[in-house]
Amino acid sequence: MSSADRILLLNRAEVRDLLTWPELIDATHQALIGVAEAGALPSVSNQLVVPGAALHLKAGALAVPPVISVKANLRPDAGSTSGAILVFDHEKQRLHAVMSSGDLTAMRTAAITAVAVRALVGKAQVRVALLGAGPVAQRVDEALEYLEIAAEVRIWSRTRERAIGLATASSGRVNHRVCDGIADALRNADLVISCTPSRSPLIHQEDLLPEAVILAMGADSVGKRELASGVLDSAEVYADVRQDALTVGECAYLNEDDAKRVTNIGSILSTAIRPQPNGRRVVFDSVGSAAVDAAAVGLVVAQAAQRGLGLWIDLDGAVPHEVASQ
Repeated sequence: MSSADRILLLNRAEVRDLLTWPELIDATHQALIGVAEAGALPSVSNQLVVPGAALHLKAGALAVPPVISVKANLRPDAGSTSGAILVFDHEKQRLHAVMSSGDLTAMRTAAITAVAVRALVGKAQVRVALLGAGPVAQRVDEALEYLEIAAEVRIWSRTRERAIGLATASSGRVNHRVCDGIADALRNADLVISCTPSRSPLIHQEDLLPEAVILAMGADSVGKRELASGVLDSAEVYADVRQDALTVGECAYLNEDDAKRVTNIGSILSTAIRPQPNGRRVVFDSVGSAAVDAAAVGLVVAQAAQRGLGLWIDLDGAVPHEVASQ
């Protein structure tokens, strides 16, 4: 069997080792610009809701590198995730790799967060409120450290032990403080990042600074919600994928007229000009992008080839005689 017929298998540890912040954030930046452009390659995003969980299905494609990624993630209502990604080389039109999606999804989400922070906040030192302490929040905290933008990080989680664990795991270069209540975490925060699976609003406008920047990263399926209605009122609203956000994100709770205010963040990334909200609150609604998945997958596959990581397997091998005869 030739090497061209084999499939690359990458486990979770290998995927995590192959993803690095500079390359991932840059690739995410370009992918989000591509999503907003006319003529972007198609993507598919859907969900199968089952009792206690939702199966998230995302398929996205990039021309460079020539990658199609198909991700299936089971997301329990209680948090965490389990899934895998199929990677197709659409230039050669064949399945090329299968990889774990756990850390890739969390790091992709954190990279989207980092791109939004650079676009909407800039480089000023800010007070950060981080709601949630699960895998996504952990990666977001790592990305913030890479950006060197946080003057302080206040962490709130329904599970205090997780918040303490996240604060303890930080490098120590930035002060991390565990908060007992959401209002305490939000008080005078310049940047609010929510990464929870909540199905009822956690963030209310009376707890926010008038010019706070809010990145809502948790509501990515029907029924999830982190922002109370007033937070979006008169705000300048951006999304990673506008149409998806209007269906399953925080923007799904907007009326038809207010929905017209939602803009793909890629439209401002391409200009490199930070928006001037003139006293208005800025909200970024992220539901995850299949195009960013494809960009991250392309990075992993390229790095695996350079470093010789992964296991090559044959999915189309000969069928055992006893199975074939049944």
